[in-house]
Amino acid sequence: MLYLIGLGLDKNDLSLKAVDAIKNCDSVYCEFFTSNWNGDIKNVEKITGKRIDELKREEVESSFLIKESKNKFIALLTPGDPLTATTHFELILECEKQKIKTEIIHSSGIYTAVAETGLHLYKFGRTTTLPKPQEKFNPSSPLEIIKENKKSGLHTLVLLDIGMTAAEGMKMLYDDFKDEEIVVCCNLGSRNQIIKYGTVNSLVKEKGLNQSPSVLIVPGNLHFKEEEALKLWM
Repeated sequence: MLYLIGLGLDKNDLSLKAVDAIKNCDSVYCEFFTSNWNGDIKNVEKITGKRIDELKREEVESSFLIKESKNKFIALLTPGDPLTATTHFELILECEKQKIKTEIIHSSGIYTAVAETGLHLYKFGRTTTLPKPQEKFNPSSPLEIIKENKKSGLHTLVLLDIGMTAAEGMKMLYDDFKDEEIVVCCNLGSRNQIIKYGTVNSLVKEKGLNQSPSVLIVPGNLHFKEEEALKLWM
Protein backbone atom coordinates (compact mmCIF):
# COMPACT_ATOMS: atom_id res chain seq x y z
CA MET A 1 0.00 0.00 0.00
CA LEU A 2 1.17 3.52 -0.75
CA TYR A 3 0.24 6.55 1.33
CA LEU A 4 0.65 10.03 -0.14
CA ILE A 5 0.77 12.38 2.83
CA GLY A 6 0.85 16.17 2.85
CA LEU A 7 3.15 17.92 5.30
CA GLY A 8 1.24 21.17 4.87
CA LEU A 9 2.70 24.64 4.61
CA ASP A 10 4.08 24.89 8.13
CA LYS A 11 5.90 22.64 10.58
CA ASN A 12 2.75 22.13 12.68
CA ASP A 13 0.36 21.24 9.84
CA LEU A 14 0.83 17.46 9.89
CA SER A 15 -2.53 15.93 10.84
CA LEU A 16 -3.20 13.29 13.51
CA LYS A 17 -4.48 11.04 10.72
CA ALA A 18 -1.13 11.41 8.97
CA VAL A 19 0.85 10.66 12.14
CA ASP A 20 -1.12 7.44 12.71
CA ALA A 21 -0.56 6.32 9.12
CA ILE A 22 3.18 7.00 9.27
CA LYS A 23 3.53 5.03 12.51
CA ASN A 24 1.99 1.99 10.80
CA CYS A 25 4.25 2.12 7.73
CA ASP A 26 7.20 -0.17 7.04
CA SER A 27 9.17 2.56 5.24
CA VAL A 28 8.68 6.32 5.07
CA TYR A 29 10.09 8.69 2.46
CA CYS A 30 9.85 12.41 1.74
CA GLU A 31 10.57 14.71 -1.20
CA PHE A 32 11.29 18.42 -1.39
CA PHE A 33 11.91 18.91 -5.11
CA THR A 34 8.34 20.04 -5.79
CA SER A 35 8.29 22.80 -3.16
CA ASN A 36 9.90 24.22 -0.04
CA TRP A 37 8.59 23.34 3.40
CA ASN A 38 8.78 25.45 6.58
CA GLY A 39 9.57 22.54 8.86
CA ASP A 40 12.17 20.04 10.03
CA ILE A 41 11.77 16.41 8.97
CA LYS A 42 13.74 15.36 12.07
CA ASN A 43 10.84 16.58 14.20
CA VAL A 44 8.46 14.38 12.21
CA GLU A 45 10.79 11.45 12.89
CA LYS A 46 10.60 12.18 16.63
CA ILE A 47 6.81 12.41 16.60
CA THR A 48 6.27 9.23 14.60
CA GLY A 49 9.25 7.17 15.72
CA LYS A 50 10.07 6.44 12.07
CA ARG A 51 13.18 7.03 10.02
CA ILE A 52 12.36 9.20 7.01
CA ASP A 53 14.58 9.11 3.93
CA GLU A 54 14.55 11.91 1.37
CA LEU A 55 14.13 10.91 -2.27
CA LYS A 56 15.35 12.74 -5.34
CA ARG A 57 13.08 13.48 -8.31
CA GLU A 58 14.39 10.57 -10.37
CA GLU A 59 13.72 8.15 -7.50
CA VAL A 60 10.11 9.33 -7.06
CA GLU A 61 9.48 9.22 -10.81
CA SER A 62 11.03 5.77 -11.19
CA SER A 63 9.32 2.47 -10.30
CA PHE A 64 11.05 2.39 -6.89
CA LEU A 65 8.05 3.37 -4.75
CA ILE A 66 5.68 1.16 -6.75
CA LYS A 67 7.86 -1.91 -6.19
CA GLU A 68 8.17 -1.10 -2.49
CA SER A 69 4.42 -0.72 -2.11
CA LYS A 70 3.53 -4.15 -3.51
CA ASN A 71 4.22 -6.02 -0.29
CA LYS A 72 4.76 -3.26 2.28
CA PHE A 73 3.08 -0.19 3.73
CA ILE A 74 4.97 2.78 2.27
CA ALA A 75 4.48 6.52 2.81
CA LEU A 76 5.68 9.43 0.71
CA LEU A 77 5.57 12.79 2.52
CA THR A 78 5.29 15.89 0.37
CA PRO A 79 5.28 19.65 1.03
CA GLY A 80 1.84 21.25 1.09
CA ASP A 81 -0.96 19.00 -0.18
CA PRO A 82 0.18 15.78 -1.88
CA LEU A 83 -1.86 16.39 -5.04
CA THR A 84 -0.62 19.91 -5.76
CA ALA A 85 2.18 18.43 -7.87
CA THR A 86 0.99 16.38 -10.86
CA THR A 87 3.91 13.97 -10.53
CA HIS A 88 2.32 12.48 -7.41
CA PHE A 89 -0.91 11.55 -9.17
CA GLU A 90 1.17 9.59 -11.65
CA LEU A 91 2.05 7.31 -8.71
CA ILE A 92 -1.64 6.77 -8.01
CA LEU A 93 -2.34 5.85 -11.64
CA GLU A 94 0.53 3.38 -11.72
CA CYS A 95 -0.58 1.81 -8.44
CA GLU A 96 -4.09 1.44 -9.87
CA LYS A 97 -2.69 -0.41 -12.89
CA GLN A 98 -0.81 -2.81 -10.63
CA LYS A 99 -3.68 -3.31 -8.15
CA ILE A 100 -1.80 -1.58 -5.31
CA LYS A 101 -3.95 0.21 -2.76
CA THR A 102 -3.36 3.92 -2.20
CA GLU A 103 -4.56 6.47 0.33
CA ILE A 104 -4.21 10.23 0.12
CA ILE A 105 -3.98 12.24 3.33
CA HIS A 106 -4.51 15.89 2.49
CA SER A 107 -3.04 18.91 4.23
CA SER A 108 -2.89 22.69 3.86
CA GLY A 109 -1.74 23.86 0.43
CA ILE A 110 -0.97 27.05 -1.43
CA TYR A 111 -4.08 26.88 -3.62
CA THR A 112 -6.39 27.54 -0.68
CA ALA A 113 -3.99 29.50 1.55
CA VAL A 114 -3.93 32.37 -0.96
CA ALA A 115 -7.54 33.10 0.04
CA GLU A 116 -6.05 34.79 3.11
CA THR A 117 -5.22 37.72 0.82
CA GLY A 118 -8.96 38.37 0.48
CA LEU A 119 -9.02 37.51 -3.22
CA HIS A 120 -11.85 35.18 -4.19
CA LEU A 121 -10.62 31.70 -5.10
CA TYR A 122 -13.21 31.17 -7.84
CA LYS A 123 -11.78 34.17 -9.72
CA PHE A 124 -8.31 32.66 -10.22
CA GLY A 125 -7.37 31.64 -13.73
CA ARG A 126 -4.59 29.40 -14.93
CA THR A 127 -1.61 29.10 -12.57
CA THR A 128 1.92 29.62 -13.87
CA THR A 129 5.45 29.09 -12.57
CA LEU A 130 8.47 31.35 -12.90
CA PRO A 131 11.59 29.20 -13.47
CA LYS A 132 15.02 30.31 -12.34
CA PRO A 133 16.83 32.25 -15.08
CA GLN A 134 19.20 30.05 -17.05
CA GLU A 135 21.45 30.66 -20.02
CA LYS A 136 19.52 30.09 -23.27
CA PHE A 137 16.33 29.36 -21.32
CA ASN A 138 13.90 32.20 -20.88
CA PRO A 139 10.35 30.93 -21.48
CA SER A 140 7.71 33.53 -22.31
CA SER A 141 4.75 31.34 -21.33
CA PRO A 142 4.44 32.69 -17.73
CA LEU A 143 4.03 36.24 -19.02
CA GLU A 144 1.54 35.12 -21.67
CA ILE A 145 -0.55 33.27 -19.08
CA ILE A 146 -0.69 36.36 -16.84
CA LYS A 147 -1.76 38.54 -19.75
CA GLU A 148 -4.42 36.06 -20.90
CA ASN A 149 -5.85 35.82 -17.38
CA LYS A 150 -5.98 39.61 -17.08
CA LYS A 151 -7.85 39.84 -20.39
CA SER A 152 -10.48 37.57 -18.86
CA GLY A 153 -10.53 39.56 -15.62
CA LEU A 154 -8.99 36.65 -13.67
CA HIS A 155 -6.31 36.58 -10.99
CA THR A 156 -3.03 34.74 -11.65
CA LEU A 157 -1.22 32.71 -9.03
CA VAL A 158 2.47 32.83 -9.91
CA LEU A 159 4.47 30.03 -8.30
CA LEU A 160 8.22 30.52 -7.94
CA ASP A 161 10.97 28.03 -8.64
CA ILE A 162 12.57 26.25 -5.65
CA GLY A 163 14.68 28.73 -3.68
CA MET A 164 13.52 31.77 -5.66
CA THR A 165 12.59 34.74 -3.47
CA ALA A 166 9.67 37.10 -3.97
CA ALA A 167 12.12 39.87 -4.85
CA GLU A 168 13.72 37.73 -7.56
CA GLY A 169 10.31 36.83 -8.95
CA MET A 170 9.27 40.48 -9.16
CA LYS A 171 12.50 41.36 -10.97
CA MET A 172 11.62 38.80 -13.62
CA LEU A 173 8.22 40.44 -14.09
CA TYR A 174 9.52 43.99 -13.87
CA ASP A 175 9.91 44.90 -17.54
CA ASP A 176 6.36 43.84 -18.44
CA PHE A 177 4.48 44.57 -15.23
CA LYS A 178 6.39 47.23 -13.27
CA ASP A 179 3.33 49.50 -13.00
CA GLU A 180 0.89 46.64 -12.33
CA GLU A 181 -0.49 45.97 -8.87
CA ILE A 182 0.63 42.70 -7.33
CA VAL A 183 0.18 40.71 -4.13
CA VAL A 184 3.28 39.19 -2.56
CA CYS A 185 2.92 36.29 -0.12
CA CYS A 186 5.95 35.05 1.83
CA ASN A 187 5.90 32.01 4.15
CA LEU A 188 2.13 31.79 3.71
CA GLY A 189 0.48 29.58 6.32
CA SER A 190 3.14 30.15 8.98
CA ARG A 191 3.32 32.54 11.90
CA ASN A 192 6.00 34.47 10.00
CA GLN A 193 3.92 35.05 6.90
CA ILE A 194 4.04 38.36 5.06
CA ILE A 195 1.39 39.67 2.66
CA LYS A 196 2.01 42.89 0.74
CA TYR A 197 -0.01 44.68 -1.92
CA GLY A 198 1.27 47.40 -4.24
CA THR A 199 2.88 47.93 -7.62
CA VAL A 200 5.78 45.78 -8.73
CA ASN A 201 7.84 48.97 -8.99
CA SER A 202 7.28 49.79 -5.31
CA LEU A 203 7.41 46.33 -3.76
CA VAL A 204 10.54 45.15 -5.56
CA LYS A 205 12.50 47.69 -3.48
CA GLU A 206 11.36 46.32 -0.11
CA LYS A 207 14.14 44.32 1.60
CA GLY A 208 11.72 42.31 3.74
CA LEU A 209 10.40 40.49 0.68
CA ASN A 210 13.68 38.79 -0.13
CA GLN A 211 12.27 35.51 1.22
CA SER A 212 11.45 31.97 0.14
CA PRO A 213 9.05 30.17 -0.10
CA SER A 214 6.93 32.87 -1.70
CA VAL A 215 4.28 33.27 -4.35
CA LEU A 216 3.07 36.25 -6.35
CA ILE A 217 -0.49 37.05 -7.36
CA VAL A 218 -1.33 39.34 -10.25
CA PRO A 219 -4.96 40.43 -9.65
CA GLY A 220 -7.54 40.63 -12.39
CA ASN A 221 -10.78 42.59 -12.07
CA LEU A 222 -11.52 43.24 -8.40
CA HIS A 223 -14.84 42.91 -6.60
CA PHE A 224 -15.39 45.79 -4.15
CA LYS A 225 -14.92 43.35 -1.26
CA GLU A 226 -11.60 42.24 -2.72
CA GLU A 227 -10.53 45.88 -2.99
CA GLU A 228 -11.44 46.35 0.67
CA ALA A 229 -9.45 43.27 1.69
CA LEU A 230 -6.34 44.25 -0.26
CA LYS A 231 -6.13 47.56 1.58
CA LEU A 232 -5.14 45.51 4.63
CA TRP A 233 -1.85 44.67 2.95
CA MET A 234 -0.81 48.11 1.65
